[in-house]
Amino acid sequence: MSEAEIQQLVDDRSLARETFTDEQVAFMWGKGAASYADALVPGLSSDGAFQHLYTAALQATIATLAAHGLRVKSTANHYKAFYALQKLDGALAPHGRVFDEMRGTRNDSIYGVNLDETDLAERLAEALAHLPEAMTTLRTAILAARPGIAARLPRVP
Repeated sequence: MSEAEIQQLVDDRSLARETFTDEQVAFMWGKGAASYADALVPGLSSDGAFQHLYTAALQATIATLAAHGLRVKSTANHYKAFYALQKLDGALAPHGRVFDEMRGTRNDSIYGVNLDETDLAERLAEALAHLPEAMTTLRTAILAARPGIAARLPRVP
């Protein structure tokens, strides 16, 4: 962990140090696992599946930060959450970068008019390929900080 970079985010009021219970962390993780499962529902549109994958990535990030006593508290909080994830641990950095790329796609999906179905389907395939490893890595980071909650953190395929 880059404690100096995390502290800078706290000093900048992008993050706050906060105490979360194991139950709260497990609940947050469970929401991310559910969103991931929702993305895999057969017949869902590419747009709908991508939105659920993005939500899973965000919720898993929030749970990981909470497990380490951190909460995002600024505007642009999705960006800040993924940035903080990159600074929390070197193993998390590549996933935070991919999640931030997903944030751009999600934004295009909601607000853009130039994202066609073929492009979105490609980005969905990339996200589907990345998320299983990412979720496993984030779960491992949570368990490093909270080893007692392993039974309450569902594995994401």
